[in-house]
Amino acid sequence: MIRFEKVSYALLLVLIIWLPIPLASNRVWAWSIAEIMVAIQTLCLAVSYLPQERAFPFARLKRFSWLLVPLTLFQVWNAVQIIPLDLGLLAQISPATAEIYQVAGASQGALSLDVHASTTSLVKGITYTLLAFNAAILIHTPARLKTLAMTLVVSGTLQAFYGAMAVLLGWKYSLLFGFRESGIATASFVYKNHLANYLMMCLAVGSGLIVSQLHISPSGSWHERIRRWSDGLVSRKMFVRLALIIMVIALVMTRSRMGNTAFFAATTLGGVVALLFFKDKPRALVPLIVSLILVDTLVVGTVFGLDKVKDRLEQTSVLKETRDEVIQWSLPIVEEYPVTGTGMGSFYSIFPRYADFNIGFYDHAHNDYLQFAVEAGVPATAMLGLMWIWAVIIAIRSMRKRNSKTLRGLALGCLIALIGMLMHISVDFNLQAPANAMTFILILVMTGCTQSIKIARR
Repeated sequence: MIRFEKVSYALLLVLIIWLPIPLASNRVWAWSIAEIMVAIQTLCLAVSYLPQERAFPFARLKRFSWLLVPLTLFQVWNAVQIIPLDLGLLAQISPATAEIYQVAGASQGALSLDVHASTTSLVKGITYTLLAFNAAILIHTPARLKTLAMTLVVSGTLQAFYGAMAVLLGWKYSLLFGFRESGIATASFVYKNHLANYLMMCLAVGSGLIVSQLHISPSGSWHERIRRWSDGLVSRKMFVRLALIIMVIALVMTRSRMGNTAFFAATTLGGVVALLFFKDKPRALVPLIVSLILVDTLVVGTVFGLDKVKDRLEQTSVLKETRDEVIQWSLPIVEEYPVTGTGMGSFYSIFPRYADFNIGFYDHAHNDYLQFAVEAGVPATAMLGLMWIWAVIIAIRSMRKRNSKTLRGLALGCLIALIGMLMHISVDFNLQAPANAMTFILILVMTGCTQSIKIARR
């Protein structure tokens, strides 16, 4: 039965590569494929523990309770939102919701104002939660953790290479789905900011991989240094470094203002935290961080278009942007439905009722904090926020206390990704794209692994 566990692990790696390919899995047919893959993965993992001689790893799951419990409770709340209720009972729980159903002439209602969208969100949420459960069980050795991280780097590099080549070669249409190219890197994504966010996460993990391979001991003689440099030229470290350069090129070519800002700011903050807390700091840690920020920014960015990102930042104006109006008009929704929310996935249905004038179609708030507060309510959103805070604490603790270079390095990579996501979702809806959301969940699991995996000093 162990072979089923290996099949489940292989499916996890295949899923990582697959998720961004079909338009970030942000179409019904695409996320349905991802849901089926996770379901098969879960079934294989369950079958692998059927023999009585193989105990189910409850202790391993317990170490991930900070992640699994909030995710599970959130899905339970999503399910509660779609339960049909008598209007009298609904009026006691959420008077504003009951009033809308009464105006519509309904005899029953639910906490969700768009039950169909909330049901779809529930299925997605269950998939995300199962993915977290599966990954927490499957990633239990340093080798598997490194393989997972390397798979993310490979996936990000493939996306970056395709997106950059489409721009450099002047393709007019996407090779995969025939979408018109606009001279901005989108790869197999549709929305450039989603690609930028995905690359930011993969870059962060790749940076952690490089840190995990840095030497702690003194440099030694020139002969020793030359030997290390020559070995490095053909090592996995050099492959990862080249992969990071390719991803930085594509990140700059997305012209995403916050995507670029989030990565470089998160790398800077993560570097500062590492300098303060990293146990047995490698000699090359500071040069590596400086190279990521300065060399990649000034050299790669100058050649491949960082000046255009700078121009976009300078030209940003509240007169041209309408996202600030979306946020401003969404706040009254939170005030009217502070506890229950309007139902997961219901933003596009409820927002037009609060818009003061026509600014075009907005199916998302361009601020995931606000959209979660609108749809799920403030308490449920705060619960997810506490999950993120605990992940940051775990990452810092792992950098301070773990003896393994692998676990310390990947803890730093996860911390950079956590900080970058915190910043980017303040102006965009990256967690609404299944590829980005599921990748972020895997990074949360990786963060937990840096603390839970037991390993001898390496």
